Amino acid sequence: MKRLYTICTVFLILVGSTFAQKVMTPPHVMVIPDLIYCKSHGFTQQFNNNGLTETIPDYEKALSEDPSLHAVLTQVAQLITDCNSDIVIVDIVEAINNAKADAAMAAANAGDESESVDEAIIRNSEADILVKVQFDLVKNGPEYRVSYVLNGTDAYTSRNFAPVSGMGKGSTSANPVVLLREAVFENMAPFTKKLTDYYFAMVNKGRMIAFDIKTTSTSAVTMNSKVGEYTLREQIEDFLYDNSIDGNGLERVQSGNTFLRYQGVYVPLISTIRGRQRKQGAKDVAQKLVNFLDENGISAEYKIRGLGKVNIYIK
Repeated sequence: MKRLYTICTVFLILVGSTFAQKVMTPPHVMVIPDLIYCKSHGFTQQFNNNGLTETIPDYEKALSEDPSLHAVLTQVAQLITDCNSDIVIVDIVEAINNAKADAAMAAANAGDESESVDEAIIRNSEADILVKVQFDLVKNGPEYRVSYVLNGTDAYTSRNFAPVSGMGKGSTSANPVVLLREAVFENMAPFTKKLTDYYFAMVNKGRMIAFDIKTTSTSAVTMNSKVGEYTLREQIEDFLYDNSIDGNGLERVQSGNTFLRYQGVYVPLISTIRGRQRKQGAKDVAQKLVNFLDENGISAEYKIRGLGKVNIYIK
């Protein structure tokens, strides 16, 4: 383990000054089992996504039926914080419990079911980055080896940006936690640096959030209706431009008389919210947009799917 601390000490010297120069909250990271791992072990469930059946991970089942899984996820999280103690680790169990409480409240208030269970868990984690873990225990004679894949993933867009994989050395131990620790520790410093580099990059280019804005059947306006000097479409576009990084992402849009869909708009990671500098998420931008529409006489509400998808409903 001395080698791990030596590697990570060098890493901290390289990036520590960068953290000191940035006025921001540290990255929040949640370590989760990869969908491939969940599929291979039968830890999945089906989700009806607008008529399309999707297979999604069942994190609660995985953690309850695989006794070693939570220990493995915790071990990976510990290796990350060994390399950078500024990183905040979000416990997946806490995120699951928060999502269950959220779902119970939504059901009591006749909430919709447009959000999948895994999206709800990720939303309740409020993580910036997910680390997806896949591992297999391989037996060869009296020895065991572990193969692994770690993927740093943007929690808002699901984009993989830091894949690392490998195979551990042979051992007579069949403990996957021990074998995984030994297998991945040499890669943890560069892997953790990729996580922090990605987070720092969002300071300059912003965090990408998708917007699906639509009028409802009872709405008195369309996207082409005049709202003040401009049409509703133009007002929304101008708002998103003013609340983004140089309007990046606004060109990727689908539109019609009743809807606007932006594939991903880059919004500032840090913004002034209620008079204070805070880390900004999709719900913050959504609330600003709803407030802006209300100031212009347009009633609207929002719903967040996962962390990076905003649905705006104009009444």
